[in-house]
Amino acid sequence: MDRRTVRILRAIAAALVFATAAYHLGWGVPRSIIYARAFGAGIPPDPRPFLFLALALALLSGPYLVTRGVVSLRYAYVGGTVLLVGSIAAWVVWHTTGHGAFLADGVSAPASGGGHHHGQRNSVLVILSHFDTEPVEVAIKAIETAAVAIFVTLLWKDPAIVPRERPETESGEASES
Repeated sequence: MDRRTVRILRAIAAALVFATAAYHLGWGVPRSIIYARAFGAGIPPDPRPFLFLALALALLSGPYLVTRGVVSLRYAYVGGTVLLVGSIAAWVVWHTTGHGAFLADGVSAPASGGGHHHGQRNSVLVILSHFDTEPVEVAIKAIETAAVAIFVTLLWKDPAIVPRERPETESGEASES
């Protein structure tokens, strides 16, 4: 892959990561403040705002650490992939297990008693129902999926981390003997 294509893919990946981080910060910060205030009131908190903040900060720290030489490109690509796949998986688990009903042990949660499945029993249909009911969430998951695809492509093809195969020459073989 040529350097120009790699630079373009890195820029697109960075933009997608920043969009994801911005969404998670925008959703997480106000709710974290509310839940932090109610933390000692005996109300079981929703862990998502705090997890959203942690994800956003981890995503934003990646490019910073790469530009400072603290983290290599390979680890940044792997880390970004793991974080974004984790975000997608957590979203799927959240929506297919009753929007956190499993967290409200003994508390009458709106989703308790079998979970909230958007009128669907099949997990795939539950996720597909979000294409109509939660278009912003689906857009963010599409952005995250695109970023994962780019990270995997860069991990596989970026010449900065994938050494070029060197053809063995007769002079190279002779010098090693």
